[in-house]
Amino acid sequence: MRASIRRAVLFVVIVAAAAVSAHGAEEVLLGKVRPSALPSITESWAKDYDAYEPAPDDLQALATLRGPADLDVYFGSWCGDSRRELPRLVKILDRASLPGLRVRYFALDRTKTKPARLARRGSIERVPTIVLRAEGREIGRIVESPQTTLEHDLALLVGLVPR
Repeated sequence: MRASIRRAVLFVVIVAAAAVSAHGAEEVLLGKVRPSALPSITESWAKDYDAYEPAPDDLQALATLRGPADLDVYFGSWCGDSRRELPRLVKILDRASLPGLRVRYFALDRTKTKPARLARRGSIERVPTIVLRAEGREIGRIVESPQTTLEHDLALLVGLVPR
């Protein structure tokens, strides 16, 4: 009887350790990330991307962007808000096709301190943080969740870019 209890306890400990190990093994992206790696942040990426329909009026407003601008996207591959907003953002950018916009994706750790140079450069406290820059200065940012919709908030920022 005691041997079977010991075996049962040992089995539970091994299973628990395996579960913790598997959870800890979740890939956390860090640093500059290629757009092709973004779908790895969530199993439902394709479904979330396909399901999102950006408002056509806001896409037209985004298309008014003339000249060069940078959109820096700081996110956490572990973050629920990032997992929700990034498929939407990519769909918006795909639909708007903005040739003058350079988009860069930067993945941060859970503490939002690593890679340190990225976190400091972007003054990041929460993720996702989407920063629009033009002519060497910050135009504005969207932090965690948009105020209205992502495409509308982006269109408002694009409207502030000097022409």
